[in-house]
Amino acid sequence: MSDTPTTLPGESIETTANTLTIVRRLNAPRELVYASWIDPDQLAQWWGPEHLHTPRETVTIDHRVGGTWAATMVMDDSGQEFPSVGRFTRVDPPNGFSLREEAGGLFPFGMEIHVDLVDDGGVTVMTIRQNFETESFDFGDSLSGWSTSLEKLRRRLER
Repeated sequence: MSDTPTTLPGESIETTANTLTIVRRLNAPRELVYASWIDPDQLAQWWGPEHLHTPRETVTIDHRVGGTWAATMVMDDSGQEFPSVGRFTRVDPPNGFSLREEAGGLFPFGMEIHVDLVDDGGVTVMTIRQNFETESFDFGDSLSGWSTSLEKLRRRLER
């Protein structure tokens, strides 16, 4: 079995030395996709790779530039926690948003994530760009983590 996550037609996963770019096509209106990211109740239902979950009480989202986006993923078997805390640097509903996470959270260096949503005839094209403030990054766990998290999101949106 390959370690490379699979994608559907029109989707892609690309990496450079310090940037991960994921494109997904979701059969849902972009307003709903946007809400899935910024509504704490919805985010808790899909955030985190398979075998992890995100308790609703760990999710706080202050949806404005400078506001906090925080969620803690918990391993199903061990209970180990993986908190993420970022600040919104761009808020443009329903087109997308950007977050910045400082060094010391999940990573020993700063990171930015940009989520852009484009309507393509009722299908939302979601582009996620994650930039790490380091010369290079091993994307192995990030690739599989994003892939399974986004499949959880797809299942939730397309039911």
